[in-house]
Amino acid sequence: MIRIIVGKLLEIANNELTVAEFEQYLITKVTPKIIVPVYAQGLYLSKVTYPYLDLKPRAIFSRILQDEVDVPV
Repeated sequence: MIRIIVGKLLEIANNELTVAEFEQYLITKVTPKIIVPVYAQGLYLSKVTYPYLDLKPRAIFSRILQDEVDVPV
C-alpha cells in the first residue's frame, strides 16, 4: 500500500495526476484503473504518528534502525 501511495505522489510531482484526483481516490475509496507501485529498494516505513493520541515513541525501535541492535526477546 505504501508503494502504491508513493507511486501516486510521484505522479503528482510529475504532473501526471492532480492533487484533487488523488484526494478523490482517497475519499471515494475507488481503486485507480492503473496502479504502478514504486520499487521497494530503499523505501521503508520508519514512523507512524497519530496526532490525536499522546503516545510516547519506543526508543528501542529507533535504536534498532540506527545501530542495528538486536531486539531483546
